[in-house]
Amino acid sequence: MDSYSLVMSVDGPLVLVGVFLTWHLTRLVERNRLGKEKLSGLILAGGLITAFGFTGYLAGFNLGVLVIIGPAIIAYALSMSGLVGAKLEMLVQIGLMVLSIPISEDPKTYTILMFSDVSLLLLMDAVAFYSNSPKKPASMARLSAWLLVAFTVVNAIYYRSLPALLLYTASVSLWITALLLSCPSAKVLNSAQEGL
Repeated sequence: MDSYSLVMSVDGPLVLVGVFLTWHLTRLVERNRLGKEKLSGLILAGGLITAFGFTGYLAGFNLGVLVIIGPAIIAYALSMSGLVGAKLEMLVQIGLMVLSIPISEDPKTYTILMFSDVSLLLLMDAVAFYSNSPKKPASMARLSAWLLVAFTVVNAIYYRSLPALLLYTASVSLWITALLLSCPSAKVLNSAQEGL
C-alpha cells in the first residue's frame, strides 16, 4: 500500500466521523433554532450516499452518480432548513473546485473526486456558517473548507502528492476539531432553550 492510500484509509473513517458529528450538530441547531428536527437526516443521508458512491467507484462499481446525488441532498437540506444559506464564499469555493477539473490528468475520475469533495465542503461550511456558531470553531471550519479547496486544486495538478495529502489531512482534522468544539456549545444552547 502506498503512502497516499494509507493516509486516505485513515482519513476515510475520520470523514465518516465528521459526517455523523455534522448530523448531530445539525440536529442540535435545528432543535435550538426551529424547535424541532426538520432536515438533519438528509445531511446524514447525503454524506453517507457520497461516501458509498465514492468508495464503490474506487472499487470499480459504476456508482459515480451517487457522488453527485449526495452533495445535492446536503445542499437541499441546508438551504431548505433555513439554517445556512448560499454564501458568496461557498460559491467561490465550489467554483474553484469545478475549475480544477480541466487541469487534472484524468478528468472523469477527478470529477468524481471533486463532487465527493464538494459534499465535504458543504458539511464544513455548514459548521462555519450556522447561526450562533461559536466564533473559534466557526473560524476553524472556514479554514478547513479553504484547505479542502486547496487540496482539490493541488491534487488536480499533482495527483496523490505529499502536499495534497497534507492539505487533505489538515482540512479533515481541523473540521473534526471544529465539530468537537461546536457540539458542546450547541448542547448548552439547546438545554438553555428547553429550560425557558
